[in-house]
Amino acid sequence: MNFQKIASLLTISAALPLTFVGCGDSNPTMSAPVIGEESSSSSSDMSAAGESASSSSAKSEASNASSSSANPSSSSSQLASSSSQEPESSSSVGLSVPTGSITDSRDGKVYKVVSIGTQVWTAENMSLGDSSLYVYEDALKACPEDFHLPSIEEFKTLVEYVGGSDVAGKKLRSTTGWPNDEVLGDWNGTDDYGFNAKPVTLGNGSGTDENFWSRDRNYTNYETENFFKFDPFPTSTVFDNLPQPDTDARFYYPFCEGRNDASSSRTCFVSGEPKTRLSVRCLSDLLNCGGKAINYKEQFCQDGAAYDLCRGRKYDATKYVCKDNNLYDRATNSYYKYAWIALNDDMEYGLYLDKRDNQYYKTIQIDGVTWFAENLKYEIEGSICHEFNPMHCDFYGRLYTHKQALAGAEEVPSDKVQGICPEGTHVATYNEYAKLIDADKKYDLVSEYTEDDYKGSIHIAENSVGFSIIYPGYCVKSQCGTEESWKYVNWQTHLIASNGVYALKDWDNSGLYRVKSVDDAIYGSVRCVVD
Repeated sequence: MNFQKIASLLTISAALPLTFVGCGDSNPTMSAPVIGEESSSSSSDMSAAGESASSSSAKSEASNASSSSANPSSSSSQLASSSSQEPESSSSVGLSVPTGSITDSRDGKVYKVVSIGTQVWTAENMSLGDSSLYVYEDALKACPEDFHLPSIEEFKTLVEYVGGSDVAGKKLRSTTGWPNDEVLGDWNGTDDYGFNAKPVTLGNGSGTDENFWSRDRNYTNYETENFFKFDPFPTSTVFDNLPQPDTDARFYYPFCEGRNDASSSRTCFVSGEPKTRLSVRCLSDLLNCGGKAINYKEQFCQDGAAYDLCRGRKYDATKYVCKDNNLYDRATNSYYKYAWIALNDDMEYGLYLDKRDNQYYKTIQIDGVTWFAENLKYEIEGSICHEFNPMHCDFYGRLYTHKQALAGAEEVPSDKVQGICPEGTHVATYNEYAKLIDADKKYDLVSEYTEDDYKGSIHIAENSVGFSIIYPGYCVKSQCGTEESWKYVNWQTHLIASNGVYALKDWDNSGLYRVKSVDDAIYGSVRCVVD
């Protein structure tokens, strides 16, 4: 399964209005399959599927998103009527992308702007207030009206347009101001697109480095943030002259490939401590799509045509069409659920309907046991989405305390219990997990796809049996809602069993362990098993 290719087709959207990320949207009516019965390649003449993850308020940026062909004709529902093959575009009447320069209404400063591909960038660093370098918190507020702090994905779009990370540094650097050394060479750029990335100077002769904050947190280390980096001159002292807090030095010497292997042509994406002071470039909310302006909060551009975001995300419009805020395969008119990106396309999955909210789940049979191949998304009072963002629920499922998973039971059961699982299923038990999971073979159970992976593959996984474990991280109940509470996304998951909790960790190779004492202090994921 070529996920790099998939990820290039369906990518992260920008910060979205609540109308685009709500998960309680009205959905087409769907005729239900037999509960618990796996779908064959010709079964279940269904009309559509609904996906309602949450009505909670979105408090953070959208996740990195992708699409997969997941054999929709064999195990997905069918539309009763065909979907439009034309681009789904909202009105762009009266919109025009900025050109030449813009004025920041907050202080009257004027900034040059430049069009690069579909994007419109400020062609010089922001200088709101007395400084042109910002800590992360201030960077989030540095852009003027109708512009925004870019995401890593938007920086990637820029890098790909100019030829890739191996050449972007030279093409985006200013033509003057960088070191020109007899031994290490000329580090000035060609500025082919007018981006004009100049070296940072601290007034001490150390102007040999440049970095731009993105708005994205580093989900593998929530205490750090991601940024776009130009490989610095090898003798750069910019970071040496900054205050050194008690933190890992790698967050203060973030060279793309190591301090002794710098390249004037290279760019990369790294993470840094949020108190680090970096530059800010801003990106227009409007994109130039086939000669027309569109708003990134509502639409995306593919092959010169505008399409409405679907559930707040981009998608491959050549394969999918968005109808009633859900995706359908253009070739088969079958419903496609975003969470299915985590499945193994080579496996044959069943389909299971939760009649309570008309959500469908793929199932997989392993050693005679039929498991849900995705985390439960059923909304109950007190359950949450990661960062309270419904878009995370679309992929990771909802997070529950142990008591919530047991539907409020006061005592831990000794046997199977339905809990919050749908009719005909039960919350997986400790013994069922124990038979399924072998710490030495955990990658056979883990999805190949990794959400919010700004560098590439975070972990190696085979998902050879199709169980498709993902790592939503976890939230300590007493801390949920604080920045410190969202930990270890893509590195750890807590799988709530009816009589215990399993924790699977990838970040320190500790494998699997069971939390024997259930104190209801951790929010985790729920997998259901068909009775």
